[in-house]
Amino acid sequence: MSLQYVIDAYNLTNHPAFKPVSKRVLNIQHALADFIRFNRLTGSKNNSLVLVFDGYPPAVEDIPSEHGLLCIFSCAQEADRLIEKIIQNSVSPKNIVVVSDDKQVQLSSRFLHAQICNVEEFICGKNNKMAKSAKLLADDVKLSYGKMEKINAELRKKWL
Repeated sequence: MSLQYVIDAYNLTNHPAFKPVSKRVLNIQHALADFIRFNRLTGSKNNSLVLVFDGYPPAVEDIPSEHGLLCIFSCAQEADRLIEKIIQNSVSPKNIVVVSDDKQVQLSSRFLHAQICNVEEFICGKNNKMAKSAKLLADDVKLSYGKMEKINAELRKKWL
């Protein structure tokens, strides 16, 4: 079973961990495709990759085209809507992995039975120590209402 990765390209190119493989970048489409392939972010070579860009394709730049790679431009619509259409038109949406940090894209993808992955997880992997510690820290911050009230009472005693 091969997977199809549908990537919200704007999210990935603006992530701090995105560093083009080559110093001489022809265009962002090539840089992103090379980065993903070089780092083997889609796993097996049998998995396909769809890069969804906002806006219109560049007039003079050539768009990367190779087996298993497709660059799509949203033109007049939002890239988010185009990602939804890709999932809706799929015969097997369960084999689609949508990579985006956009909460609305994640919700609609999950609703349409596609898998979702945030950009950090896609680039760094699920076993990344930094990603795990950030998640643990976020989990620790969740407090019940009772605990918050207790902390507030202690702070009031100390400071007021």
